[in-house]
Amino acid sequence: MNLEEFIPGVKYHGVNTAKDISSSGANTFSGANTFSGAVTLSGAVTIGSTIAGVKKSIVTGTDAAYPLTTAQSGTVFVATKTSATQTYTLPAVATAGVTYTFICGHADGEILVTPQTGEAIKIVTFAAVGADADTAIVAPAAGTGVKNTAATNAITDNLTLVSDGTQWLGLGITGGIWASQ
Repeated sequence: MNLEEFIPGVKYHGVNTAKDISSSGANTFSGANTFSGAVTLSGAVTIGSTIAGVKKSIVTGTDAAYPLTTAQSGTVFVATKTSATQTYTLPAVATAGVTYTFICGHADGEILVTPQTGEAIKIVTFAAVGADADTAIVAPAAGTGVKNTAATNAITDNLTLVSDGTQWLGLGITGGIWASQ
């Protein structure tokens, strides 16, 4: 049996023309490879030493409410509403590693980040404006969010949250002052 008979539609000395191919075990792709359509990878994926052109998604907007999805993990949200509050509602915390960054893009608006009912957020933030070393741990009651208010916010105030699978945790010290909702 030759290889073309083993997997019909596959051309082994040129372009792969197969529509559906499954592979298991160790596989190595070298040279230029193009994948179109849905690609599903499971298990550990190792990428070489450099990745050119990889960028985070940026969402800039003035909507009052943003329900987030796990598919948006890694996205940076820039809040540019000129008054009132922009609310970002986190998805269920169950998927560890899901990460979002929120940035104040207009000093007259407020940012509110809320978890699902019964889930917690814990962050470290500055205790007061100009308090370079004074920090506070903010851990609102479960289901309650954290807020960057117009009274103390400044453009570029920021917060990055990551799920550990049971709660949302702040990465590092926030930029600016964030408080319980």
